[in-house]
Amino acid sequence: MSVPLSARPEQTRSGEARHTFASRTPYWAALAWSAAALGLALGWLAGVVPPGLSESGSFGGLLTTENLGAAVAATAVMGALGVGLALLLPRGVLPRALEVPVWALIGALLVTYIDSTLLVWLGYGLITPVLVWFEPAMGAAYVTYTFSAAVSQVLFFVLGTGIWAWVLVVHRRHRLQACVRCGRAEGWTPEAEREVRGRALRTGRIAVACAIALALFYPALRIPWLFGFSMGMDAEAFQRIQAESGTLMIGVGLGSAGILGAVLMLGLVQGWGVRFPRWMVGLAGRRVPVLLAVVPAMLVATALVGMGRSIVVQTWHGGGIEPEMVTHLVAFGSMPLWAAALTAATAAYAVRRRAECGACGRGLPEAWPVAAPPVLSRRR
Repeated sequence: MSVPLSARPEQTRSGEARHTFASRTPYWAALAWSAAALGLALGWLAGVVPPGLSESGSFGGLLTTENLGAAVAATAVMGALGVGLALLLPRGVLPRALEVPVWALIGALLVTYIDSTLLVWLGYGLITPVLVWFEPAMGAAYVTYTFSAAVSQVLFFVLGTGIWAWVLVVHRRHRLQACVRCGRAEGWTPEAEREVRGRALRTGRIAVACAIALALFYPALRIPWLFGFSMGMDAEAFQRIQAESGTLMIGVGLGSAGILGAVLMLGLVQGWGVRFPRWMVGLAGRRVPVLLAVVPAMLVATALVGMGRSIVVQTWHGGGIEPEMVTHLVAFGSMPLWAAALTAATAAYAVRRRAECGACGRGLPEAWPVAAPPVLSRRR
């Protein structure tokens, strides 16, 4: 049974305003994005919007300029479906059944539109500020790439994926009659909160350990280049890389970015992921905003899924990694697993960081640096 948004019980008038805003905003955002997607498809069809598909260097793209008609049709269908869902979901029409097409829409966006472009853009964004001192042309090239149709459109579909995931979370909470903002139900108790935080901490530690192990596959292929090890690459191709200092620096730089990412993932289960460490002058001891960790982590997870999917597509078409380069197939092919582990760790981090809710009044003060294990709370 669905409860209209306007009939939701609230504790205070100010809390009601915040709760209603949080309830309706995702649907308006989804409606606006879906309408924009529909407009994008029409722009491609009319030729007034450049299609940022495989012609811009996308690796493993499913929709290319050669099959622009399919791209227009798929985008138009998704836009129209999104408009319909954004209008129906807030009205409580078939609340459980309509979650199925939302899941399908999110999956289609991930698989169809988000490819290797996103991870390439993020990876080069990390290393360009350093390598530009040695290769000045990299700065201008990266800026040009950032404002290209390929990157702009991938970011547009990443935004849509995030908005629809937000809609799904809010709608599910509303359907289960839980707080739209924090997700806590009416049966909440402090003991249950401590149990949840303890489980989230344990789950996060396991997920982070798995994510770090998978994240180190790629650096293990690139850092050895400094010492003359090709790591399964063809000897002739590796000689060309050694002869081009710029290519060698980029490869090692991307490997170093992978190591940096592995270190940053530790913040999801360490104290410095809750409070800024002492060496950060001006921020030391201050609370780390939850979204400052969650949003970049989920963006990276999305990029990893896109790269893994692109490798599969490109290999299937016969233009990807050579089959004899087993180490590279493992490193790139395991990226979706890395994304799954990172997503689990990020979700556990977000659950563990939930403080008292200003909308429903439930919750405990945020624990620092980590939640006490449930067994300790029982002994008290």
